[in-house]
Amino acid sequence: MKTTSQLFEERPEPRSRHRAQPSWQTPAKTVAAICALCIALAASPSAAQDTGETALQGIVIESTNISLTPTETSKVGSAVSVVTGEQLEQRQIRHAADALRSVPGVAVSRSGSFGGNTQVRVRGAEANHVLVLIDGIEVNDTVTGEFDFASLLSEDIERIEVIRGPQSGLWGSNALAGVINIVTRTGEGPLQIVGRGEGGSFSTSGGSLSVRGGTDRIHGALSFVGRNTQGFNISDNGTEKDGAEQLAFHAKGGFNLTQNISVDGFARRSSNVADIDSFEAAPDAIPGDFATSVDLRDDINETQVETYQGKLNIDLFDNALQTDLYANSNETTVDSKNPIFGNASNNGLRDKYGVLSKLTLETHGAFPTTHYFSGLIEEEKEFFTPSTDFIERDRELQSYVGEYRGEFGDIFFVNAAVRDDQSDSFQDFTTHKIAGALLFSGIGTRLHSSYGTGVVFPSMFEQFGVIPGFFTPNPDLLPEESEGWDAGVEQSFFGDAVIVDVTYFEQNLTNEIFSTFFGPPENLPGESKRDGIEVAATLRPFENVEIVGSYTYLNAKEPDGKQEVRRPPHSGSVNAVYHFAEGRGLINLTTIYNGKMRDIVFDAFTFEQSRLTLDEYVLVDLAAHYDLRPNVQIFGRVENLLNENYEEVFGFNTAEIGAYGGLKIKLSADDVPEFEDNSWQEDFDDS
Repeated sequence: MKTTSQLFEERPEPRSRHRAQPSWQTPAKTVAAICALCIALAASPSAAQDTGETALQGIVIESTNISLTPTETSKVGSAVSVVTGEQLEQRQIRHAADALRSVPGVAVSRSGSFGGNTQVRVRGAEANHVLVLIDGIEVNDTVTGEFDFASLLSEDIERIEVIRGPQSGLWGSNALAGVINIVTRTGEGPLQIVGRGEGGSFSTSGGSLSVRGGTDRIHGALSFVGRNTQGFNISDNGTEKDGAEQLAFHAKGGFNLTQNISVDGFARRSSNVADIDSFEAAPDAIPGDFATSVDLRDDINETQVETYQGKLNIDLFDNALQTDLYANSNETTVDSKNPIFGNASNNGLRDKYGVLSKLTLETHGAFPTTHYFSGLIEEEKEFFTPSTDFIERDRELQSYVGEYRGEFGDIFFVNAAVRDDQSDSFQDFTTHKIAGALLFSGIGTRLHSSYGTGVVFPSMFEQFGVIPGFFTPNPDLLPEESEGWDAGVEQSFFGDAVIVDVTYFEQNLTNEIFSTFFGPPENLPGESKRDGIEVAATLRPFENVEIVGSYTYLNAKEPDGKQEVRRPPHSGSVNAVYHFAEGRGLINLTTIYNGKMRDIVFDAFTFEQSRLTLDEYVLVDLAAHYDLRPNVQIFGRVENLLNENYEEVFGFNTAEIGAYGGLKIKLSADDVPEFEDNSWQEDFDDS
């Protein structure tokens, strides 16, 4: 879907850009130096470490199966990537979307400052073609069909799972191009309290406090996180700063009623207040004296997302039969204050109720096998209430899913699913997926492949509209449909010191929905085609060094043959981690490359559109931390180290070089830091 939010984000006139590049370094030299370092380390015979492990052993993923059972990624046939909580801490990532920039096949577009609308696309698809889950709960907005990553801070994230390719056979609408599942931290082990505070450029301050812990009977986790920045001027017009304020509260826990029955609960609330300047146009583009009659800087969006779930778990026959009864809810409210169109509000709500059962059968012997049979019945209700008339619109969906997973020794793994969605607004849809992985552990080779179909129902915004004469509805829209496949090989060298995974993919899209400022949205004739190559590589030349790289080639075309906007044909990343002082210190260097890409130029007053090409850019971030004591850590980072001058979305400036630093303290029942003596000062001096 070409969303109307893209139209609001454009400026009418291109501008010259004046930020100076530091004379001591250029992006090309930096990339060349990093690549040379990678090659040199990989080529060193002494660098090889024979770990005897399979390529992805120890990394698990939940969202490749409907029951959210943790599965080693080496056993998954779909193309997957996992960003761990440890990696988030090493890179000092504060917004989850920034972690996705280094994932193969993923493109991130943020409109201006740190709180600006942030879209994530997978394999050339639209942002609403990616289903976003938080602990398995759908958080896409019912109004637009997208999830705005601007409000998702990373503090309480255990890992980010990215599954590429059609996943509607498991997860239904919006999983046409892939799934991103955010797994949050749970309360396990002794009581632990973690606090962090930081400050830095653009008058930025932030902090977090989390409490978690548990026993065999009860567990829980609470976290509060906030971030405030005055920001920078995201428009070339005027001099005012465009800031943002983000807050999030998260609670997660459960307890065992009996040996076989347990209860889990989840609650999350986040808010993002951002200056967006969506209509900050050049004065010459504004007719008459209109420029002096309104304050074009007074343009603010406030987004609130509330997510809840309650679940009853029943385990029978020594956990061979597991049944979950659940209910969850996700509500997104967007309040806009605009000097031209006035104030507006859109509220979207999704309620789900369901029952999920999983049967596990095992056979033992010389060739052990495990079979998982899962079934799901789910009822979904969606609501949409705009402030134009405050009339609530609603629609319903009943879904039925059957899934089989098989593990045949440590060699072959398969996953297949069929889903039937029965909608009261659209025709019924049946989607499916199948994926398999084949391991040759003796030679360090893993083959993986997947095939599936996808569907995206029109958003409630497209179906019902909001403003008479503007964004009018089209109740006759057809759902978008897709079919795609991928195949890849992962190979390890030198005892897993070097691991390379190369995947080729193809996917199509029919009935693509296109929205304009005037008139109803419509299905475009023809077929959109996407294909490409994804490469991921990991190098472990020394025990204290790890280098992770990625590259994506993407060929994404609209039905008329034009290149899709905001999807670079070439993109890549290199992340290098170095541990020192016996693990007490760490330095992390991240380089992100985004190639040239097309974007839309939209005139907010004449409503005319044209296209241009945005320049390529290279972003370099440097982060470091050092443990003064086992539970006291100082940290600092520099973002956009080379002061790169670039745009992710046409018309929106991006942040210059910025520096941040702070302190993190961790208290636990097992290891409480002692401050009575001055040994911490001695440790610091010795370092």
